[in-house]
Amino acid sequence: MRDDVATFSEMFTAYPFRTALASFGPVMFGTAQLLNGYVNDVPITRAGLFTVVMVAAAVLVTQYHLVEFRKTRLRRRFGFSDD
Repeated sequence: MRDDVATFSEMFTAYPFRTALASFGPVMFGTAQLLNGYVNDVPITRAGLFTVVMVAAAVLVTQYHLVEFRKTRLRRRFGFSDD
């Protein structure tokens, strides 16, 4: 494995709560809103669009956290402080 590539599983092992919250929280919230829309007769396009946006947000936030994780790991490897 290369040292300059951070994987999702490494990040999840190092920061399980933050990773789960950022990666799965928006997806679960979007799914809950989709079910809520179904129960309350909200048009599926509106609830579905919200769910798609939440999944996209989860992907972007997870990518951001992977970049931060990689940066922190590289800073520690080369002896820089985490400030």
